[in-house]
Amino acid sequence: MIAPPPARAGGGTRFEEFAPLPFVGVALLLVVLIIATPLLTGQPTAGGPLTQAELIVDALPGNNSTHYYVRGLSTTARYDEINLGFAFGFPWTGSFPSGRLNWTNWTNASGVLSVDRVAPYDPVAVNVTALYTVNGVNSLYAGLLAFDVGVAPGGTTESLTVVSATSGIGGFSTPISSLPVPILLAYVGSGGT
Repeated sequence: MIAPPPARAGGGTRFEEFAPLPFVGVALLLVVLIIATPLLTGQPTAGGPLTQAELIVDALPGNNSTHYYVRGLSTTARYDEINLGFAFGFPWTGSFPSGRLNWTNWTNASGVLSVDRVAPYDPVAVNVTALYTVNGVNSLYAGLLAFDVGVAPGGTTESLTVVSATSGIGGFSTPISSLPVPILLAYVGSGGT
């Protein structure tokens, strides 16, 4: 039979010698407050998870239009700028267009929670940026992507195919019935204003 460890003076365990429980409790409370403060004040910190911008792509089967929504993961992240531009009229090769693109149909909005646009083009390239600033610190999110809606050769299911020219954003293909799909934009920098 194994004997229990000997009792220490004061009745504590070895762990309590190095990290007394009252100090551990205070440390945990501080961590919770640091994480929860932006949630409680309603103003997310720049570069935090709640200011992460995403592009949501939606299309309906048989419809010639694709919808694009740019917003933050937080419903209260007001972006200083959101820019969304389209390029079309290029051949679809299954990879990001290698030729020069003519960016048109720009939406440039300031002080907004989100921007949404409909593109009746296929294929279409999308150039998107979202700038969030709070307390003199900014975060910039971006994406350069191309989309094609159609039935792949030899296939029967209408799908959305996505390719990206932005590091950190991967390409994929998904059936139209699985849309909408969110795509996290790449975090490309921060700093003071």
